[in-house]
Amino acid sequence: MDKKTSRQYFNQQAVTWDETERSNAPHQLAALVERLHIPPDSLVLDIGSGTGVFVPYIQRKVGRKGRVVCVDYAFNMLLVARSKNNNHCSNQVCAEIETAGFQPGIFDSAVCYSTFPHFHDKLHALENMFRLLSPGGSVFICHSASRQFINAIHQNIPDFQDHLIPAKDVMFDLLKNAGFIKITIEEGADSYLACAQK
Repeated sequence: MDKKTSRQYFNQQAVTWDETERSNAPHQLAALVERLHIPPDSLVLDIGSGTGVFVPYIQRKVGRKGRVVCVDYAFNMLLVARSKNNNHCSNQVCAEIETAGFQPGIFDSAVCYSTFPHFHDKLHALENMFRLLSPGGSVFICHSASRQFINAIHQNIPDFQDHLIPAKDVMFDLLKNAGFIKITIEEGADSYLACAQK
């Protein structure tokens, strides 16, 4: 699916997005965020934040002095997130991560929850994340379902067949080629987590 069609799809789906059954149960999200080594009082970039289901969990992780900045290329998704999360989604930017023009090195962590398959240029997206992270900052690519499960769903949606989580070796190379180090990739039966450091 090309970028324009993809954005249009997510804008159209935004209002009813949370009504679709997904692996977003509170206990799953709470368990997943605990696996992310996000420091308290830090500045986090939530990439492809969608309707903001993961934002309150990240906010609790960083605490009252921390801040979460939400970025998504579908404006309607951000509107839904703001309407239901209020304070948690007050820092929003409508942009594509490949070209998001934040100041270099300002974020302590970058989180991609249930969004990495939808990046059209995955290497360029990772390169920009690397640019935006402070030295020692971490990127977390995570899902509350397995890679196989997510890929199977996308392969059965018209025009989404190429919106996939890459195989482990491909993901490792993408992160490495973007400049990241200390790369770990955990593929579980009900979760997926790739971590790397600048």
